[in-house]
Amino acid sequence: MQSDKSKSANIKDKMSQSFRLTLHKNPNFEEKGTLNFSLLQFYVYLFLGLSAIILLISMLIFFTPIRGLIPGYGDLSHPKKIRELSLALEEMESRIQANETYTTNFMKMLKDSTQTAEDVSNVQTIETNANPEKIEKVKEDAEIRQEIAFSEQIQEKSILAKSSSQQSVSLDRVYFLPPLTGPVSADYEPSKKHYGIDILAPKNTPIKAALDGFVIQADWTMDAGNTIGLQHDNNIITFYKHNSTLLKKIGERVKAGEAIAIIGNSGELTDGPHLHFEIWHQGKSINPADFVEF
Repeated sequence: MQSDKSKSANIKDKMSQSFRLTLHKNPNFEEKGTLNFSLLQFYVYLFLGLSAIILLISMLIFFTPIRGLIPGYGDLSHPKKIRELSLALEEMESRIQANETYTTNFMKMLKDSTQTAEDVSNVQTIETNANPEKIEKVKEDAEIRQEIAFSEQIQEKSILAKSSSQQSVSLDRVYFLPPLTGPVSADYEPSKKHYGIDILAPKNTPIKAALDGFVIQADWTMDAGNTIGLQHDNNIITFYKHNSTLLKKIGERVKAGEAIAIIGNSGELTDGPHLHFEIWHQGKSINPADFVEF
């Protein structure tokens, strides 16, 4: 017990010991200043100095742009904005590509640029007469073939579907199934560039194919949203626009009455769930209400 007290007394004595720090000027050792302090004061001042330095560094890190240079403490808002801009750019590119696809298909339809069975037989004859051993397969050729596979596939399937009957059938003899039943909210008005009719129906109502055919368009456009187009016999094309979901892909064959999409409100030219339905015959739009009962 007494030894503990003596140790404590020794510590207090050491802490209370006085020291003097003197500054001298070279070369004559002229005294410029002195500083008297105890060991306890030295430790206190040292602790306060280190605390002040730590506090200053912390404030610089948290309240100045310096923290952006420290790993793990960077400004997360900047990368977030970059990601948002990147997603917006990708969405814009997809919209532009979808609009270009839609415009190309639409122009082909207006120009009535369909092949006949004779054209296909001539192409097949030329390909048959070619010597495959003399043709060098290159990567670029394969990529080009993949790019035009869609148009070739649709044209061939459409021609095969019509090859059994080359005579054009009047639309009065064609039986169109209604893609859905409901009130008509907007009539056919080509003078206002409204080339179809709008039919209202509850949410999640399936859209059905009006005739047998092949899917020639299944994509998204800025104005019409999720759009699907079908090529039928007798040079008839039907379009179904503003869908929430498309159930078929390009090149698939569909039967009349088969569900091909779900009603929706996609695209800019819409103000509620409905179907915009168009019928085109030989490159010209016709009034669906003249041939379909909704």
